[in-house]
Amino acid sequence: MGMKNNQDINLAYFGFQNKINQSGGVNTHDSQLLPRKDGSLDFNLKCSLNFGKEFQQLLKTDTWYIYLTVLSEEADLKGQIYLDQVYGPIPKDIGSISFGAGFDVHVDGKLIVQNSIRSLLFELSITNKTDEDDGFDSAIKDSCFFQTVIPIWSNK
Repeated sequence: MGMKNNQDINLAYFGFQNKINQSGGVNTHDSQLLPRKDGSLDFNLKCSLNFGKEFQQLLKTDTWYIYLTVLSEEADLKGQIYLDQVYGPIPKDIGSISFGAGFDVHVDGKLIVQNSIRSLLFELSITNKTDEDDGFDSAIKDSCFFQTVIPIWSNK
């Protein structure tokens, strides 16, 4: 099922925190991705979703997954590079209209430096397919309900 035009899933919150900022015990979200000395990115991304009645019914009959896909954006490349994909199941018995998800994301510094990647494109998708199913790639694209670009901080 394609969720692209489904108004029954809404993003209530989207934020991230660089892991290098977590050492101070501060629990606030960041506005830019901060690379480590080797150029790699390590951060936690959190989101909260609200589900309408239609999608709550779908949860009862099938197993659904939320996917975070990370792609290159603003880089010295002709096309985009797939950098990371993290997913998790959506519990069938959430019993509420809200669902929160957290993702640990790592992007290799070699890819960032070699391709002069200056920002990342984030896509959130919900589908009942896994990477073992036929049509997985198109299901992820068709079920994308949120996209945003976040810059990588640079002191150059």
